[in-house]
Amino acid sequence: MKKIIKIALFILFAVAVTGLMGFIYFEQGKQTIKQVVIKINREGEKGFLSEEAIKRMVSNYDSLPNQKVNQINTQTIESAISTNPFVEIADVFISIDKDLVVNIEEKRAFMRIFNRKSDGFYIDHSGNLFPLSNNYTPRVMIANGYIDVIPNDDKINIYDSVYADTHLVDLFELTRLINKNKFLAAQVGQIYVNSRGEFDLVPLLGNHIIKFGTMEDAGIKLDNLDTFYKKALMSEGWEKYATINLKYKNQVICKRK
Repeated sequence: MKKIIKIALFILFAVAVTGLMGFIYFEQGKQTIKQVVIKINREGEKGFLSEEAIKRMVSNYDSLPNQKVNQINTQTIESAISTNPFVEIADVFISIDKDLVVNIEEKRAFMRIFNRKSDGFYIDHSGNLFPLSNNYTPRVMIANGYIDVIPNDDKINIYDSVYADTHLVDLFELTRLINKNKFLAAQVGQIYVNSRGEFDLVPLLGNHIIKFGTMEDAGIKLDNLDTFYKKALMSEGWEKYATINLKYKNQVICKRK
């Protein structure tokens, strides 16, 4: 008998709690949104996105603060914002204070590509392609020259088969290797793909060209370049050579001006 009473009391308690939570949810749903809070997460103060751009992506944005909580579809707002090519992740929710919070992770450019027609696009840290912006130009590695790539709207990653015969994967990997070396990352500003399909590096300091060649032994070549810069050019001067050739195994061959 006692066991039956305990079960009955537990059921009554569960029903009461469920009813109370339902009532609270119903009452909260009738409350109105106080304000819309937009948060754009990125590395610096400036970026591809602005609050005004986010507002334009959300239909009836100005009327949102007057709408009731139960009239807001956060998933619809997330979907609308996520269509923007500069948005990595969009998270929209209603806070305890009844603020509609729009939390956005902005895409981070890893490198900028210009094809043979000078059409440009970015590649992010995951290898995804996205367009240039008129509002912001980040300081990243630039690659140009004989690059025959036209971005495909349905294929947005460099590892998609449509880009298999292009230089995108090699350019991405070479940039990654350069960026691992802080000294070279600060020194090398551009990768040029020449007519033979080999890579030339263009430094930010010094009027010379670095003939890198193919990706074979890429890590060793960059180590040799790092050593040469620190031991030779920093003592002899940055303007002494016209070319620095890394194409030959374990050698750095320079041509004077």
